[in-house]
Amino acid sequence: MNPDTESSLARGPGWEERRDHRSVAHDRWEVRAGEWSALDLARHVFGPETEVRLATWPSRAPFRGMLTLRVPFRSMVDHRRREGVFLELVARDPVLSRVTFVYVFEPAPLRVHP
Repeated sequence: MNPDTESSLARGPGWEERRDHRSVAHDRWEVRAGEWSALDLARHVFGPETEVRLATWPSRAPFRGMLTLRVPFRSMVDHRRREGVFLELVARDPVLSRVTFVYVFEPAPLRVHP
């Protein structure tokens, strides 16, 4: 195995593979931009307690990843309404309309602040 991680040539036992490191880095930053855009939108729709988590396994086209949004849960009716608003805003967002995620909404109990 070639230990040089900066090389565009990765070698393994009996095979060669060319990697375009700029393309890989571009894809990674594009997904990261989508993650932050989704978090920003979700915080506006669901509240500031919203958290986001991107799945660690690689994705397959046409999806760029699975994004779990941990959102405060008030009631099912309220959650469905906010979820619809969020997905409508995602469709209009210039970044998120290009970076397609599978969204998973994870309900979190409301935090009561004294």
